[in-house]
Amino acid sequence: MPSCLIANPVSNANILVRYLKERGVDCYAIIELDKVARIPKLNAKKKGEFQAELYKGIFTSEDQLPPVGSGLFDAVLAGSENGVFLAEKLAAHYSLPGNDPATSFRRRHKDQMQHSLAQAGLAFIPTLVLNGRESVGPAIAEWDHYPCVLKPQSSAGGEGVQRCNNHTELQQALDNASWDTFSATWTVNDHFLIQPMIQGPEYVVDMVACAGKYVVSSVCRYVRSDELDIAGCDFVKKFTFMLPLDRPVCQALSDYAKRAANALDITYGAVHMELVMGEDGPVMIEAAARMHGTITPQLFVDCYDASLLEQLYEAYFGDAENMRDAVLKAPAIVSDVICVESGVYSTSEPLLEQCLALLSSFKGYVCVISEGDEYGPTHNLISSPMNASFCDTDADRLWADVTAFDQAAEHLLGGIVFSEEDWGSIRRTYDEYLAS
Repeated sequence: MPSCLIANPVSNANILVRYLKERGVDCYAIIELDKVARIPKLNAKKKGEFQAELYKGIFTSEDQLPPVGSGLFDAVLAGSENGVFLAEKLAAHYSLPGNDPATSFRRRHKDQMQHSLAQAGLAFIPTLVLNGRESVGPAIAEWDHYPCVLKPQSSAGGEGVQRCNNHTELQQALDNASWDTFSATWTVNDHFLIQPMIQGPEYVVDMVACAGKYVVSSVCRYVRSDELDIAGCDFVKKFTFMLPLDRPVCQALSDYAKRAANALDITYGAVHMELVMGEDGPVMIEAAARMHGTITPQLFVDCYDASLLEQLYEAYFGDAENMRDAVLKAPAIVSDVICVESGVYSTSEPLLEQCLALLSSFKGYVCVISEGDEYGPTHNLISSPMNASFCDTDADRLWADVTAFDQAAEHLLGGIVFSEEDWGSIRRTYDEYLAS
């Protein structure tokens, strides 16, 4: 029976380990507890998300791992953004397939990502690196591209990302930047980046690499808050639409993504790449050598033939000859709850699940707060308290259920209120991809 080690599996609601176990893979986990201890206070529900009983063994430091000659592991996979560095290091340590740890910074530091694209002759985003508070003054004097984006070097989920429309807003953002804090990706925010904001619709391409070759798992369209005139969370996605891979825009995005992944030296495993379709074509915002976050990979199983999870299994434990690009089986949507005000969550989990079960296209949800917990306005993906996924061949039923969920979330969590006209516009955005 094959076995694997999953590095820091602290996201995705245990989707990866559950799938691999179903396919007959014994799974072990390594959780870096010294870094977990530095995370700001977590609520009880978030603490209980990791299910130890799913793993055959759990290690809490590298010192506890078996020796190289043990032959215990057949693969090492990153269980989250927090596990990329460690997974690549351990795969090399055990002489297993993986990405070269000598180039790991290309896959974690956003400035090195863009530098790698430029060196490969691909479209890239010019990036100014701030390597400490003392570099802020010279940067402000030098920068003249607006609107621009200020972001931490190694964050994820939109944490710490701010849009600045002019010099004053950039100065304010830098004054309030979270210097030297411990981020959600378990890194210290000691470097920030300034980039011009690239205008255009945002997409994400998911792929799986095997010995330097890529298959496409999905192409999705993010509908961000700024597109919907939701203030205070410009870069938070409100909806994710799963697209057919054979559309011209998806083919252009996939072709660029493969070249970009090669520039980032991703040779094995999952690739999660966010891109903007600008006036001159696709350009990568950032990429990660790990699986798509949240519950979306489970939705891929429902809506794509040759899903991301299936492709990962074949790359590491099956037959690489079986790997192929995915095909959309049915339209699918993820809706993230965006709170516009603070409050206290007053719904029990059983009641929520009972209500969601009435929606025939509903496939799954994650809610990171419990009854009685406080919630605040959403500023990034990490501060969104809930999302839900839907898939159905009947488009009318799909949209009716997504609308019903959002209307319920508006009452339960101070969410966004869309008019009938708004919903028509949102649906047309997706329909154009399905019909073209």
